[in-house]
Amino acid sequence: MKRFIGLALIVILALSFMGCKRQSVADTGKTTVYTTIYPLYFMAKEIGGDRIDVTNIIPAGISAHEWEPGTRDMARLYEADLIIYIGLDLDSWILKTQSSDSNAIYCKASENIEPIKEEGNTVNPHVWLSPKNALIMADNVKKALVDVNQSDSAYFEANYNALRQRLEELDRQYSETLSNVPRKSFVVYHKAFSYMARDYGLEEITVIGLDDEQEPSLAQISRGIDYCKANGIKYIFAEPLVTSKPMQTIAAGAGAQILTLNPLDGLTEEEEKNGDDYISIMQENLKNLQKALE
Repeated sequence: MKRFIGLALIVILALSFMGCKRQSVADTGKTTVYTTIYPLYFMAKEIGGDRIDVTNIIPAGISAHEWEPGTRDMARLYEADLIIYIGLDLDSWILKTQSSDSNAIYCKASENIEPIKEEGNTVNPHVWLSPKNALIMADNVKKALVDVNQSDSAYFEANYNALRQRLEELDRQYSETLSNVPRKSFVVYHKAFSYMARDYGLEEITVIGLDDEQEPSLAQISRGIDYCKANGIKYIFAEPLVTSKPMQTIAAGAGAQILTLNPLDGLTEEEEKNGDDYISIMQENLKNLQKALE
């Protein structure tokens, strides 16, 4: 993808915006945290509470696959005490800031999660769409917050335990619901739900691969229609931040209906206004999956 072109130049230019030395936790009283995608923002906010100032670097309504940092975005990261990222080649641009700010702690939230490798040995980065993985990620985020601000460790631990209970309940809901559905395969636009499928015994059928910027070919759309017809698929899934036209074409050709399955790399502005969060959207995903798989 073209997102990485010129990142080295952006980092150099970002230095001109940094000005004076950033304030520390001791100066502000709060830990300054930056996250790269929404699920990490949610976890940091839930665990950090009022002891941190957390900012998600990618704006609402933009897919992580589409976004690339500008000079001012990179410069803002210099303010951070803690930077939380996914890794797995989704947001590796964040590591470009390490050489210019050795004071910040970098937390790779996907640590200790077994990665899924796709064609050409490419790693699937969408680990957060499995509640089982979300539990691992939340633990990594909590440990990073404690590392950067040990004086608030008891507070972080208490908030983490509350979030862990909610994620364990979400995992229970997914396990119980998806173990009882008669159909096990679902059709979606791109390979965002592989971890969820692996962890809960489903099969993900996709029109394209990992890159949601890719334009599907006529052959891929035709294969999608043929699969739906041959397997009696009544519902297929579109994604909020990606064009739904290919899925509309497949639905029309196969006589299927469209539901939403949210990859959750970013919230829409409407979701933000509605007060939706990781838990509520994952529950909505489960509700739609159940409908499609019955």
